[in-house]
Amino acid sequence: MKPYFAFFAAWRYWTDAEKLQNAYRILQKQLDCAENSALVTGPEQLGALPQADCLVAVPMSGAVQRNIMDASERYPTVLVYAAYVRGNAPEELTDEMLRCNAAPTVMDVWAVLRREHGCARLALNGKELTRCLRLFDAYRYVRGAKLLQIGDTEPWVISNSRDRTSYERRLGVTVEPVAQSELAERYRATADEQAQPYYEHFRANAQRMEEPTEQDLRNAARMACALHGLLRDHNAQGAALACFHLLGEGTTACLGVSYINDCTGQIASCEGDLDSAVTMLLLKRLTGGHLWMANPALQPDGTVNFSHCTAPLCVCGAENRPCVLRSHHESGIGVSLQVEMPLGCAVTACRISNEAGSITVHRGVSIPGPYECACRTQMHVQLEDADHYLHTALGCHQVFAFEDIADDVRALAELFGLRLL
Repeated sequence: MKPYFAFFAAWRYWTDAEKLQNAYRILQKQLDCAENSALVTGPEQLGALPQADCLVAVPMSGAVQRNIMDASERYPTVLVYAAYVRGNAPEELTDEMLRCNAAPTVMDVWAVLRREHGCARLALNGKELTRCLRLFDAYRYVRGAKLLQIGDTEPWVISNSRDRTSYERRLGVTVEPVAQSELAERYRATADEQAQPYYEHFRANAQRMEEPTEQDLRNAARMACALHGLLRDHNAQGAALACFHLLGEGTTACLGVSYINDCTGQIASCEGDLDSAVTMLLLKRLTGGHLWMANPALQPDGTVNFSHCTAPLCVCGAENRPCVLRSHHESGIGVSLQVEMPLGCAVTACRISNEAGSITVHRGVSIPGPYECACRTQMHVQLEDADHYLHTALGCHQVFAFEDIADDVRALAELFGLRLL
């Protein structure tokens, strides 16, 4: 994302031009923005501000509120940075900005932007500035993103939003229907040589294969290659894949879904679950990848055993986890992953639903638990508030990030106007 920094100062307070220019240069250096910033001292300069994904407005004095508001109208996202806060600048400059009434200006501008702009944030230090820019980057990534719906949502995914237009109306995500046959035909046309990188990725990282044969693995790699290529050729950020309909091809897309969520900047959900796909879009830029969609098996002690056959190999910031190549749990066809999940790993479980109007966000930690007769990869989770999870559930599938990003997800949900349950 490309932000532009505008430093606002009024001659009423900064009467010494050389002193103001020196202060501006110091703040430029502090924020490392010399190549994409401007000093604004009057409304006549606003027209020269370039287009950017985000305006970072830095009040250096009072009497600049109207200039900041007028500038903000031209940018999709606005971040107000309180440079006057002690520690953000050298002490002498901090004192000068406080003397020039920068502090009340920040609050005045922030209060109005919250009401009128729709996508504004406030940062009080460098750490918050970096976090807010990351949130805006994720917001921009989701708005205007395109998802492929490959085939129809599987009929048992009854919690999925049925109105595809709700994703675009509320989140800015376009859903493009793609016939299942397009992926199947691409799979049939994919040669083993084209799929070799996918084959090598899983062969090298697997400890062993149990049910699948060598040909099963090559077929699954071809499907992974075909799915990845379909996303590329449609210029899509992700897909919701009705994977069970592909079983007729004699293979599964489990490895392809895992690879996309683990090793690319795109996302993929299985069972045609668009709610999970949209949730993955929201989390992708916040985490950099490594997402997992899973089924819950509720336990009487308040824990949940989550499972699915499409887990990533890289979780909790670690190297690729040990894994075994297995057949698909329900059908016994093709290849799926049984990944050994780490214990004591902080996780965040989320889901968007209610026609893209609501979201749940839950913290948890992975704990020991028995391996059950369910989907191949399993992770027992102790949720921070199991009762809250049960009473706010929006559907079966949960999307997992393997770190605690709950606060960031909630902040991003607020930008989109999602109802947090």
